[in-house]
Amino acid sequence: MKIALVKKRYSLTHGGSERYCVNLSRQLQKAGHAVTIVGEQIDEDLKDEVGFIPVPVNRMTSWTRNRSFAENCRTAMAAENFDIVYGLGRSFGLDAVRVTERLQSHWLKVNYQQPLQQCLQRWNPRHRTLIDLERAIYQSGSVRKIVTQSRLDCQLVSEYYGIPEEKIRIIYNGVDTTQFHPGWKSEREALRQELGIERDVPLLIFASMDFAGKGLHSIIQSLKNSHHSELHLLVLGSGPERKFAQFARTQGVYHRVVFAGRRNDIERCYGAGDLFILPTAYEPFPNVNLEAMACGLPVITTQTAGGADIILPHENGYLISNVNAVDEMTRWLNLYFDLAAEVQAEMSASCWKTAQQMTLEKNVKHTLELFEEVLHDKFRV
Repeated sequence: MKIALVKKRYSLTHGGSERYCVNLSRQLQKAGHAVTIVGEQIDEDLKDEVGFIPVPVNRMTSWTRNRSFAENCRTAMAAENFDIVYGLGRSFGLDAVRVTERLQSHWLKVNYQQPLQQCLQRWNPRHRTLIDLERAIYQSGSVRKIVTQSRLDCQLVSEYYGIPEEKIRIIYNGVDTTQFHPGWKSEREALRQELGIERDVPLLIFASMDFAGKGLHSIIQSLKNSHHSELHLLVLGSGPERKFAQFARTQGVYHRVVFAGRRNDIERCYGAGDLFILPTAYEPFPNVNLEAMACGLPVITTQTAGGADIILPHENGYLISNVNAVDEMTRWLNLYFDLAAEVQAEMSASCWKTAQQMTLEKNVKHTLELFEEVLHDKFRV
């Protein structure tokens, strides 16, 4: 098949959905398909591995950037003849689309709790544009299938945009088990030494580019409240470090929080940890949850995010009700670090077992099956 993947940025360093696009492209090419990326940017070191159609955008404001990208994608592909155009985000001219970013309609409800706030924010040009784009794309007759990463987003797409169930398909993310695996535990001592973390202290791992939305505030509070006074937290990713460092100081736990920034060796960091935590307010499916599990780390996350689909409570992790549930979070921290070493090892093995059932190859297999359905519908007489 001649396949176009539409994604703003083709990158292995920018974020989880960008890494997913690169991995999907590579797997599709490995299976013998011709892949072209339609997007705004491509990392310099990836230019030789895939075809690329640049999409011009109006960078004047956030909303003009999003709308112009969506509209110009269709124009940029007009001269091409792809069998399948698969959007990993919001754009026009698609045969199928994967809900990659947060659904904006639901994010407004989650992020702005007061009805008046929600009403006012709906007039914000950025929010209004993203919601309009989502509605137009998902309801388009040319978009034959909508792929969600979780049961949660499947339900939300249907509720907010009136999409019939038969148009939606859940395809779970896959993890590269050759890159993420329990073997990284061998780096535990070396990585901790690099970051100045004692070899035997219990260590929580948090990774995100959105400190506020992913619950770092609540994590720091739970760190303070836990009866495990030696518990440390490793924060990975870019965010307002100064703000959260100051909050950690006010909570009296700054000496137990290590801000390591963005790293290209996140698998080593997973290997150095004991438990992964991401109490996100809402997200389709955080790839980091699955990556951490593949490295043998149980996960604490929220019921309000797609990552809850793969959590088997007390087997490979724990669920809390929402991003602000500090008491619940503290209870799970205490319970986990009270467990005997052999029970923790059993949970670690269960995490690896979960990851082995959710490989990149399985994700690509289901994606190609979807493409065949779309092709049959697209070209039937």
